[in-house]
Amino acid sequence: MRIALFHTTLPQPGRKPVGVEVAVHRLASELAKNEDDVTVFGLSLPPDDALYQHKRLFGGMQWLQRNRLARWLILPLLLNFVDFKRFDVLHLHGDDWFYFRRTLPTVRTLHGSALREAQSATSPKRKLGQYVIYPLEHLAAKLATIALAVGRDAAGIYKVGRIVDIGVDLQLFRPGNKAAKPRIFFVGGWEGRKRGKFLFEAFVEHVLPVVPNAELYMASEFCPTHPNVVYMGFPSDDTLAELMREAWVFALPSTYEGFGIPYLEALASGTAIVSSPNGGANHLLADGKYGILATDKAFGEHLVKLLKDPDRRKALEGIGRARAEEFSWAAIAARHREIYAEAMSLRRS
Repeated sequence: MRIALFHTTLPQPGRKPVGVEVAVHRLASELAKNEDDVTVFGLSLPPDDALYQHKRLFGGMQWLQRNRLARWLILPLLLNFVDFKRFDVLHLHGDDWFYFRRTLPTVRTLHGSALREAQSATSPKRKLGQYVIYPLEHLAAKLATIALAVGRDAAGIYKVGRIVDIGVDLQLFRPGNKAAKPRIFFVGGWEGRKRGKFLFEAFVEHVLPVVPNAELYMASEFCPTHPNVVYMGFPSDDTLAELMREAWVFALPSTYEGFGIPYLEALASGTAIVSSPNGGANHLLADGKYGILATDKAFGEHLVKLLKDPDRRKALEGIGRARAEEFSWAAIAARHREIYAEAMSLRRS
């Protein structure tokens, strides 16, 4: 099968990874393992470990990537002039709402919702921008031959009947030896909806007085200096996987996740999870079956209880790995191939 995928950016070393670009990169690589002819189109270069072909679009117009308004309003129009004719199907992952000249079947994945992004945004500018994007996402879903949703929340918002989630590399993210000291691990932004600052304060104010030898490892763009806190920046996938399996608890107090790849990576690594309730966490953790969903008021208390209760941690570690095995990339890629074949059949008829 000749498969084209489109996303504006792909993961780059030293830069904070975005969940959608990580998902596109890993899906394309998994599809390529099956000897499908896979090409990813976008504005950035591919990571060094990409197994697929790549086509860089509009190389002389890199302001498209830097300018948010241009990415939202101009890039979708420019897609009408990209030649996708040699492919059997095109899988779009965003910025496509003004792409009307569709000469082949298209699949559109909705990775969460701009509505929820707007509702959880802390910046007025971001809140306004996401409210503008929200009706455009509805248009993108209608233009596609088949629309897919990641998670239950997005499926309900866009009234999409097919949920096809993101996968996880079960060989890279796997259980292993835990750190000698109690360790909490966080992945995300210091400010905004990921709320690294909130977790840092909960750790200092609630965890350390009860568990004084506990450590907090922060994979983020910023973190204050503290003797019990280790700042990791943005680690490589191998380092990230090692940190995930060494952690006693993975904590992410995010107010919104469309899916939440780090939750899935923690489950695969056999690491207990404490999260704020949000669409992605509710979906992946089955409303609290596979991890703890904590209110802000009780977040620090739940961290302390889990660090001090090895039996509870072990129970969550075991069922978490079993949950992650439902999301192997091989199974997710196979489901996508079925969807692509269905889109091709619908287009022919």
